[in-house]
Amino acid sequence: MRLTNLRVLSLENPLGIDTKPYFSWMLESKVPNTMQHSYRLTVTDECGMLCWDTGVLLSDRNTFLPYSGEALKSRTRYNWTVTVTDNHGSEASASAYFETALLEHQDWVAQWARSPYRKKKGKPGFGNQSPATMFRQGFVLRDTPVRVRMYATCHGIYELYINGARPDQRRFAPEHTSYGQYLCYQTYDITDLCTKGENAVGLYVGDGWYISPQSLPNIKHMDYAHAVLFQIDVTYADGSCQQICSGAQTKAAYGPVHFSDLYVGQFTKTRCICRS
Repeated sequence: MRLTNLRVLSLENPLGIDTKPYFSWMLESKVPNTMQHSYRLTVTDECGMLCWDTGVLLSDRNTFLPYSGEALKSRTRYNWTVTVTDNHGSEASASAYFETALLEHQDWVAQWARSPYRKKKGKPGFGNQSPATMFRQGFVLRDTPVRVRMYATCHGIYELYINGARPDQRRFAPEHTSYGQYLCYQTYDITDLCTKGENAVGLYVGDGWYISPQSLPNIKHMDYAHAVLFQIDVTYADGSCQQICSGAQTKAAYGPVHFSDLYVGQFTKTRCICRS
């Protein structure tokens, strides 16, 4: 008998959760009619301190078990282990992890960086939209980092670049939301993309659902401008930290994407450079 498909919030080793987690797992066995008889679940922080211990519980429950331990801390990695005994007397254990993002409002210290290119309410039809906006901010790391996390969102949809490389292949982050009530954000592990010395973060922002004329949110005093909000937390080997945040220092400019709309498509300007 072995344990598989360990999940937190139905995700495998999730990075950047900001809500109370719940746990799930599955049993696999070559012995017919194997059932869970009991389980014990423990959660420890990244220093190995015990945060929650259910003790041994006689139960066949293995899904949607809510966390009931000590208060979780922001930007912390937690390891969890579940030990199960089955109705044949066999025992198995498995471990996984999850990492919290920004659990408190005051954890957000970044400021919105808004494009200086104000837009008018778009019109349906090919070519009636404004260009996508390129946001860029340079930053310097004093040493090689051991962990770098980035939390990012925008008004529009964005593609993220760190030193010119993509941390993933998302095309529609931060996805569609009820903009008047809340805005989703994403968490990225960009440790391997950052180096000692000069670095740069770039976000290429299109209209998305936020400014598209077919999906304009119902917001009073709507701000027809692309904007980004991001926060980068850097941890060094000696335990010291550094923070890079969006704000007035974030630069904005138009790039080759003449317009980008979910319904009419994207048009990119190109030019041919000839060398003799």
